Amino acid sequence: MSIAHLSPSPISAASRAGDPTRKRLIDLVAHLDSSRMDSAEALLSGLLAHQQAGTRALTETEVSALARFGVSEDALRRPDALEATTQGLMADQSLAARSATVAEAADMLGVTPARVRQRCAAGTLLAQRRSHGWHLPRFQFPEDRELPGWASVALVIPRGTPLLFAERVLTSPAPALLSDGEELAPFEWLAQGGDPRVAATAVDDALHRLP
Repeated sequence: MSIAHLSPSPISAASRAGDPTRKRLIDLVAHLDSSRMDSAEALLSGLLAHQQAGTRALTETEVSALARFGVSEDALRRPDALEATTQGLMADQSLAARSATVAEAADMLGVTPARVRQRCAAGTLLAQRRSHGWHLPRFQFPEDRELPGWASVALVIPRGTPLLFAERVLTSPAPALLSDGEELAPFEWLAQGGDPRVAATAVDDALHRLP
């Protein structure tokens, strides 16, 4: 959802014109660097969606992910939940900003940009569709390379999964990924040549595990 798709605020034009805080905000936006516009729009859209619709702006995947962190829908509707929700959105947007373009990913992987776009659409690479094309979170490329079997694991991560949640699952030890009695994170498992099907199952379990 973008700001353009949100319904008009019930605040009167006169009230908007005389609000010094609103004027300061507009001034800040006017001076914002163009490279930050996507993050700013996403943040403001999230704030307005929270104001107008409680949790209705969140996808089912995002609500489920928040529930696994112990945040309920009722808690999100409380007035004091806005700051925490905003902080979470800002953190996720910060992680999204640390992403690679299709061209950069193609260079890292040694393939054509067309092949990268195919994999983004197929879900074998984590990617977010933005107004100017696909962007791929860099955390999926440790040391600027693709881990063996990553495509199989990426497929089990639903679109819309918060990036912070996905990164945490991929970098946290999993009980099912044992090597010499030590629990490995999915990324570690793949780096050591572990069966990607086992890693995919572990990631899928972590993503859908009840709190």
